Amino acid sequence: MFNQKLESYSPLIYKINDVTYQKYNLYKKPYNREVFVIKDYGEDRGITYKSIALYEAVKDHFDRFKIAKIVKEINKDNLLLDSDLILIDKKGNELHLSGCSCGYAGNGANGTVEILNKAGFEIDRRFVFCSKGFTLFHPNEEKELYGERL
Repeated sequence: MFNQKLESYSPLIYKINDVTYQKYNLYKKPYNREVFVIKDYGEDRGITYKSIALYEAVKDHFDRFKIAKIVKEINKDNLLLDSDLILIDKKGNELHLSGCSCGYAGNGANGTVEILNKAGFEIDRRFVFCSKGFTLFHPNEEKELYGERL
């Protein structure tokens, strides 16, 4: 999916409001341009309230998020693995939040609901609790696709 721009790249590590994250630039071939990715990092990975705090801290670095997804993967041992909640903005930049999940009524799924609603996706809690994975398009994005500009 992504091609690294340089053979030896290393992400930059930042700390904002007691949340540590990494930021790196990738060369995205379909767009033929560079995009950036922000991911939670270190001890902050997989902690829901840290993922929510990271979203709040870095959301202004992004354009409006147009796609949100969680893709469940099966590894070589046939185990179902959670992926991060991935938010993709209009320019192709990505925010990966490992503390947000779906498929059950718990902390991670509640974090997903909170972030998606803050980002304007207007989803119901039951959708996230019952989904094994999903790809959502922002409601305003769908209107723009069909000619209704906001």
